Amino acid sequence: MAYAIQRSSPRAYNVVDVDCYTLDESATPVAARMSDLSLTGAFLDSQSGLRPGTRLALDFKVGEQQVQAKAEVVHQMPQFGMGVKFLEVSPGGRAAIEHLLKEQG
Repeated sequence: MAYAIQRSSPRAYNVVDVDCYTLDESATPVAARMSDLSLTGAFLDSQSGLRPGTRLALDFKVGEQQVQAKAEVVHQMPQFGMGVKFLEVSPGGRAAIEHLLKEQG
């Protein structure tokens, strides 16, 4: 039986480094690289084992647009990375993601 993942939003490849910090009193930096994203979230390649529910501040590029977002870890794959759901995305960031999705459509 094949394993299929139901996505709520189309994904686009966007392999970039991400400035990533936990949104708590420690503001711990997290080493991460983005491999794909959508309007609702992204997958971050990372050795960090952050638990689902951890909130993050993200800063990354989509094309030439710098994007800031707040996100929450929703899925963890130990030693591989984590799926995050966007809670907030900068105004220009959402438009840049929409443009990338149309380009890769």
